[in-house]
Formats: sequence, C-alpha cells, structure tokens
Amino acid sequence: NAITITATCPVGLIGDDIQTVAKEMTEELGISVVAFNCEGYKGVSQSAGHHIANNGFFKHWVGEGEAEDEEIEGFTVNLLGEYNIGGDSWEIERVFEKCGIKVLATFSGDGTYDAASKAH
Repeated sequence: NAITITATCPVGLIGDDIQTVAKEMTEELGISVVAFNCEGYKGVSQSAGHHIANNGFFKHWVGEGEAEDEEIEGFTVNLLGEYNIGGDSWEIERVFEKCGIKVLATFSGDGTYDAASKAH
C-alpha cells in the first residue's frame, strides 16, 4: 500500500535524489512513496533516523486512511517512539490490552502504513 525509500550511507555519499524519485513514483504508481534521508541512521542509537522517519510518517500518512466504520469501544492510544527492539512493543501492547486500552498504531518499530493512515 506504500513504499519507503531510505538513504543510507552509500546513497547519501553518492547524493542520489531520493526525494524526486519518491515524488515521481507516487505519481506513477498511485500510492504513497516517501523518502527519508537518514544516512548512517543518524544520532545516538539511531534515534535521529527514527525521528526523521516518524516525522515523515506523520506528514505523509497519518490521517490519510479512512476512519474505522464502527467506533472503537474503550480507550485507544498510538505508541510514538517505539522501535520494537527485542519485542518491547509486543509486551507494551499486551499490558495495554490487559488495562482495556487498544493500540491503534506504533511509530516506527512494527508500524504499518494501514495503521498509521488511521492513527488520527
């Protein structure tokens, strides 16, 4: 349903214009193609790279999908800044579920386009 293009070290050094490629492919394919310049995945523990990706998801995907036809009962949350390293996200979701809270979307570990597009 969507494609991401991530510029890692070699692409960043070469200077490929992934933003233009993403724009052209969005038009050609008719789906969301988003490019992230995250050479070296930047930052301590790659945190800046995830921040760049999350901002791209928020800008291009959140709110783009159709809202659920039926109202979700109870409380809902979106997990921001959860990268699911070592399965953390799954445990967090399990605990929320026991508390009666449904996780709609996670950014960016186990995130999906479909979930992010409905995260509004």
